[in-house]
Amino acid sequence: MSMNRNVGTEAGNGSNGEAESWFVRLLEPDCPAEERAAFESWRAADPGHAAAYDQVARLWNLSEQAVKDPAVMAAAMRARRHAESEHGAFRRWFLPTAAMAAMAVIAVVIVPRWIPDAGPPVGTRYATVAGEQRNLMLEDGSSVVLDTATVLVERYSDGERRVDLQKGQAQFQVRGNPNRPFVVHVQGGTVTAIGTRFQVRVDAARSAVTLLEGKLRVDAELQHGGDSRTAALIAGQRLTINRAGVIGVVQAADLKAARGWTEGKLFVDNWMLEDLLVEMNRYTDTQLRIGDPSLRTIPISGIFRTDDPETLTLVLQQGWSIRAKRTSANEVVLTRK
Repeated sequence: MSMNRNVGTEAGNGSNGEAESWFVRLLEPDCPAEERAAFESWRAADPGHAAAYDQVARLWNLSEQAVKDPAVMAAAMRARRHAESEHGAFRRWFLPTAAMAAMAVIAVVIVPRWIPDAGPPVGTRYATVAGEQRNLMLEDGSSVVLDTATVLVERYSDGERRVDLQKGQAQFQVRGNPNRPFVVHVQGGTVTAIGTRFQVRVDAARSAVTLLEGKLRVDAELQHGGDSRTAALIAGQRLTINRAGVIGVVQAADLKAARGWTEGKLFVDNWMLEDLLVEMNRYTDTQLRIGDPSLRTIPISGIFRTDDPETLTLVLQQGWSIRAKRTSANEVVLTRK
């Protein structure tokens, strides 16, 4: 019986099955010349035959390296024993070595890499504009407070409660569920909670995590290789993680300041004027600018409402040698008196 007839009756899988059968038969040292000639005829008969055979040959080249791996070889041998139990015994030409079984294993391992990652599920987007704060109740009973100019995407699935904080600041009150972790994704890492209250802020260069109650785990996602790192927080602590996935030192948190923004207040303790204005400007369309560089490092303390830049301007003029000049409808420039 010729090889061509065997392919038609035994493989039964179209060009791919035929190509595999031909490839295995041609590997045998006693493959006769007439079967090699029959193979050439089969290959030339259809461009699809040649393409299928070339794909099998490429996979074989990969398997030559893979079979050196004990784990892959063990999987190949299990596949071979399974086939033997199902079909009695392999035909001599169908699987002469465990390497061909390994080739099948390699196909299973490699093919998923050709399929694009489906990524996280499509989520629900929530956003606030300058000066706006918003309270959310998520479907699992967890709650979120969104600060000004914040964008958050909720992507819940059966196995994980995922939230992507893309910019801005949010406070999370998480309902505990150890079988379905609550994970906040930021650029550079993740924050995982089971049942706790914490805040996450995303700025251009880094994200800050402040824990108010319970415990948290922060995991780095390193962008340039190297060992990954995990840090744990207990109540009253904070840390930062930059966009490259580098976690900063755990520090004591300013809990008064952390709670203040949820009440529309800035609790300022010896801040530089430049930092105070950056924070205030997040909450209002009226932007306060420094016109004299010597004012940047003036230390400021006090309690200021985030929705009232006018009062802050008056306080600065009364308490420090500062002059405020409105240069447009939405800009006030500070200079030294």
